[in-house]
Amino acid sequence: MGDHGPTHKPTLGSLFAGIGGFDLGFENAGWETSWQVEIDPVNRAILGERFPRAQRFADVRDCGRANLPAVDCITAGFPCTDISNMGNQSQHGRPGLKGERSGLFYEVVRILQEMEPRWLVLENVAAILHSNHGEDLAAVVGTLSDCGYVGCWRVLDAQYFGVPQKRRRVFFVCGRREF
Repeated sequence: MGDHGPTHKPTLGSLFAGIGGFDLGFENAGWETSWQVEIDPVNRAILGERFPRAQRFADVRDCGRANLPAVDCITAGFPCTDISNMGNQSQHGRPGLKGERSGLFYEVVRILQEMEPRWLVLENVAAILHSNHGEDLAAVVGTLSDCGYVGCWRVLDAQYFGVPQKRRRVFFVCGRREF
């Protein structure tokens, strides 16, 4: 068999990386994690052990084209704090995407606009489907569309994937100007 030259592994950038769930899944599928952004220092230390070749950054608000290498796909499990039905909430409900934490979705959008990766995968709690009477879901889909990202979303429950708990999450899988 002849040498067909080096093979290019598709590259991944991970926003709100946590301890690398998306990254692990993508790497198991043959991707290479280029960089991760995670504000929690303990989680960043875990990421460093699991993904020693990836660059790490602390705050999504300080990241973009100026310091993040180009990648084929960006993943983001953006904060659900202002969307989730769990915990305390005011009599007027959760602020949703207008909240300080969940509003960091718009930092994902800024980075998408700057970097224009071919693919995007987002994750959030299923409550986003009805947050602010559906306005938050419409904002996510509409904003992504305005940036040129089209695709689909599905609710998946971890209990059907080997996790012993009900954990419903919405996943958005989008391509830039292609489905």
